[in-house]
Amino acid sequence: MAYIRFTFDTKKLKIEPYINIYPLPCMHIGAAQCDMEFLKDHLGRIEADPNARVVYMGDGGECVTKYSKGEIYKQLCSPQRQQDIIVDLLDPIKDKILFGIRGNHGNRIFKETGLSFDKTLCTALGVQYLGPAAMANIVVNRSSYDAYFHHGIDSGVSLSTKIAKATAFGAFISADAIFTAHSHVAIDLQPAALIEADNVNARTKVRMRHQYICGSAYDSRTGYAEEKGYPPLLPSYIVVGFDGRVSNGHARYGQESHVWRSGGERDLRHDYPLDYLDTEEN
Repeated sequence: MAYIRFTFDTKKLKIEPYINIYPLPCMHIGAAQCDMEFLKDHLGRIEADPNARVVYMGDGGECVTKYSKGEIYKQLCSPQRQQDIIVDLLDPIKDKILFGIRGNHGNRIFKETGLSFDKTLCTALGVQYLGPAAMANIVVNRSSYDAYFHHGIDSGVSLSTKIAKATAFGAFISADAIFTAHSHVAIDLQPAALIEADNVNARTKVRMRHQYICGSAYDSRTGYAEEKGYPPLLPSYIVVGFDGRVSNGHARYGQESHVWRSGGERDLRHDYPLDYLDTEEN
């Protein structure tokens, strides 16, 4: 597993004393179900937030191949065009992207060709690519947080199954925050109060571990979920703020989340977003 550290001095950066982490999984560019308007609104929100930092968490493209799941002829464009669109979309915020990890859709291409969709995407953006998972130490002034990032694993249909698959990472990951995705829901799960021994000060202490499922830009009211009779999910994304304030000489710790959800405004009579017709594929 990759390890990486980021240190933010908010006074030098001239921002408020916190950092907002925007996980960005499951855009699914190339699928007709990608809600481009919702995605663009969210990217605009990130661009306008001076405290924003982003982690790309895979499945930027739909990446259906001849040998993978999904309907290849229902993709709106090729995987290369999907990547080009993602690069164009993320270019205004690329300096805010801390790193990227892989998703299962991009990994389809790697398994068949040995070429990593997610790694080449990160390279095109000038972003560090860290493989399937990463532990990031995020230091905000004097407050230090350990955050684990993984795209997630097969999540099932019911909400309880999705949550169970996400919380499974808590069985072996010790971190202040665990970020997973894949299930297309955005949820701040109930934090776990972990009791630890503080042997330096000869006392016990409590570590709060938060777990987040990070959402998607995928509107499943049509397509595969509709055909299978699965409950539809609308696009949603989460942001998590990490406190970096200092009070009475002591670092403060805390995490605060917010979820943005689609109101379902997308016109489902259209099978594709017009954005894909703006330029031709080379």
